[in-house]
Amino acid sequence: MSTITSQSIDTRKSSLRSIFLGGIFIFIAQLVIQSWIVATVLQQNPFLAVLQYMASGAVGVSAFEGGTGTALLGIFFHLIISFVISVIFVVSADRIPLVRRYMIPTALLYGFGVWIVMHLIVVPLSAAPPLPPPAVPYLIEEIIEHILFVGLLLGILVRRNGTINQ
Repeated sequence: MSTITSQSIDTRKSSLRSIFLGGIFIFIAQLVIQSWIVATVLQQNPFLAVLQYMASGAVGVSAFEGGTGTALLGIFFHLIISFVISVIFVVSADRIPLVRRYMIPTALLYGFGVWIVMHLIVVPLSAAPPLPPPAVPYLIEEIIEHILFVGLLLGILVRRNGTINQ
């Protein structure tokens, strides 16, 4: 009995580790690549406004008048969303045999699915003001970024941490 119990505790610990690392890595990758390098450096948007846009999903256009406070709120929301994305994949990997069997391909599809859900459902239904459609190179970059830095990253983390029960 103690062997079974210790295995389930170990599995839970590795699941929590994968969720934590996945959430943190997604948060950092998205913040650095998409929010800072692409939106701020390449597209020349003020970084504060990019962070405030994240907060505007909940508080609307008034986020742009909130200064650093709403920018920090945007960072907080982005962190929470990163953890939710991580939790969904780790739980799916643990409970869906197809995901366990084809970890990397399903992780890549998951990254693309996250992009679809965020850009076609979450953001349009939020209070954030609509943005013009991105130019094709930026659209491709966003999709590839989600596939690699959300999906693939989670697949590698889950496989490496031994989160799943084979």
